[in-house]
Amino acid sequence: MEDEIADGNAVENAADMEIDEETEALQPLSMHFPPSEYVKKIKLSTRCYIHEVLTMFDKLAPPMSKSERAWFEDHLSFQHVFHMPRDPNHRLMGMWMLLLRTARIERKKEVWFIVNGVPIRYGISEHALISGFNCKNYTLGYEKMGSMEFKTKHFKNTVVKREDVGEKLLKMKPAGERSKERLRMMVLYFLSSIFVAPIKTGDKAPQLDDLCLRAVTDLTFCRNFPWGRYSFDYMLGTIVHTMDHFNGFVTNNEKYIWPVPGFCLPLELPAFEAIPL
Repeated sequence: MEDEIADGNAVENAADMEIDEETEALQPLSMHFPPSEYVKKIKLSTRCYIHEVLTMFDKLAPPMSKSERAWFEDHLSFQHVFHMPRDPNHRLMGMWMLLLRTARIERKKEVWFIVNGVPIRYGISEHALISGFNCKNYTLGYEKMGSMEFKTKHFKNTVVKREDVGEKLLKMKPAGERSKERLRMMVLYFLSSIFVAPIKTGDKAPQLDDLCLRAVTDLTFCRNFPWGRYSFDYMLGTIVHTMDHFNGFVTNNEKYIWPVPGFCLPLELPAFEAIPL
């Protein structure tokens, strides 16, 4: 009996240690920017088009059918976006403050910021808790799910850009409750405008994310896929790209605009815990 109790205590202690290791502040290897750069400013431009998407859905003629609206408003992840305020001019200077204070760490699946001497960890757990999105693990072979059938049917073999999807969507009319074509176009526009929006726009914009193009052929897969984790991985990749691009030095140029893609809104909130006022 004593041995069993000892073993039980060891398991509990191991579990506690694991939790401590996950939440303990890491000692940064270094900072990406020296303090001399903290006063510099650039203009940030969001690539998360929540206001544009919801406004587009309102313009659909006739208005969204009950089944279309229910598909989004009852979705585990997408429903949270519909509850957010529509801000056509979301300001991102809080994000710039965080990026300037990014710490170099060994882990590649999270980011750390040091604000007022306070370490701020942002990993998949924080993303899930703040956003409410589905951030479960990927299923094996998810990259090959779906097909390009929907893309080929509506866009032939051309490069599909986000603006092209929006134009096509406005021209589509619901063909009854059985037809899911417009709903698939809505989902594609939603994903490519909020979760994985391309960094570049206009003529320089690349084709939409390959998984999004494939996924919309299977709405059941779209409904169950962990888009929260996918959006986190995409945002994490763009932060790494930003750090590599500036390489510790910022050109103080008010005309310079740097894009911030992905669903970055939850990332802005933890900074306020380290700002007394």
